[in-house]
Amino acid sequence: MNTLKVLPCAALLCASVCMQAQTRNETRLYERTIGKPSVEAFDRFLRRYPNSVYAGDISARKDTLLSISPYSTAEAETVLADFMPEGAIYAAFPERRDAVDRIYGVCISAPDLEESHVRLYALTLGEDGWTLDYSYEPSAGGLRDGWTRQFADSCSVHEIAGSKCFRVNYIASSPDGGKMNYIASAWSPDNDSFVSLVFSGKNILHPGEDLPYHIEGRIENDNMLVNAGRPELRLLTAGINGNPCLKQIPAEDYLTDAAIEWWLEQNPDAMTSASRLNFNILPENSSLVLQFDAAESRKSSTRYTAALFDIRGYSVIVVRQKADGKYVLAWAEPECEDHYRDRLLNSIKFEDANTLEMFYYHGKRHFDYKLNLASKTLKR
Repeated sequence: MNTLKVLPCAALLCASVCMQAQTRNETRLYERTIGKPSVEAFDRFLRRYPNSVYAGDISARKDTLLSISPYSTAEAETVLADFMPEGAIYAAFPERRDAVDRIYGVCISAPDLEESHVRLYALTLGEDGWTLDYSYEPSAGGLRDGWTRQFADSCSVHEIAGSKCFRVNYIASSPDGGKMNYIASAWSPDNDSFVSLVFSGKNILHPGEDLPYHIEGRIENDNMLVNAGRPELRLLTAGINGNPCLKQIPAEDYLTDAAIEWWLEQNPDAMTSASRLNFNILPENSSLVLQFDAAESRKSSTRYTAALFDIRGYSVIVVRQKADGKYVLAWAEPECEDHYRDRLLNSIKFEDANTLEMFYYHGKRHFDYKLNLASKTLKR
């Protein structure tokens, strides 16, 4: 009985001695390996001790050495600054791949950069320091001459089909701050792919509103029709749709805003000195047309039907041409806020087949304009 009890203990003692001897050798090699880390040293350890208690740590250290950049975003921006012109606005993305450090940069504004383009940079760290591999300037869309621009939200890195995709968001603002374009871009250097989506609209941020920006509009890109299935565009679309700072308006109102904006740009002196105007034909799914059709106080001549109403912050006159059935925007001005003190377009009537008379009140004063719809001329 005593012999039977001793034998298992002896076996355990022998196994313990063997394990201690093995662990001592592993520990010495482990300490030497992490003391002078390299891919070769890590591979050497794993080949010798594939089942070691240190194997997991060695594998993690190898992955870090191969693919985790030691540079922070701020450090990458500092490196990239040496390759940027003074005054540039840019973002940087550090990356390590196959133990080689790289920095990618997206510049959205610089003194020597075309206003409708961005500039993309790729740097590599070699024995002699950082060098510029390449830079190029794709068109971004949504960027206008004279508009200011700034980054919005945070930059991010995504993995798409095994390749890194760098995402940046930025806002372009008109000189008066009334119009804004939110541009979401995705760059995949491995695929040489740069795509953007533009959310175009109006600045509706109110004082005291707890948002960094607030834009009312819609995505305007043709990319959505042609390349909607691309994973980069799905990524950008999801980001825009989930952004609480972007208020998407119905398509019919977006068409109305675009039509009024065009009319105002084409007729900048309409309310002061213009004697001739430009009209624009309206798409039938515009809310201008929908509200015209619903208007109860339309005026009619043998050639035209006209309606005056307020919509989207403007007083407008929409006219339907009886000859071809087309709708045109004949007049637009900011909607009167104070009917007792400000200029108020109060009513309209036809003087003859072509001439529309527009009646105004401005406080106690009243006056009228005469708009010839055939010649598009204006008499005050």
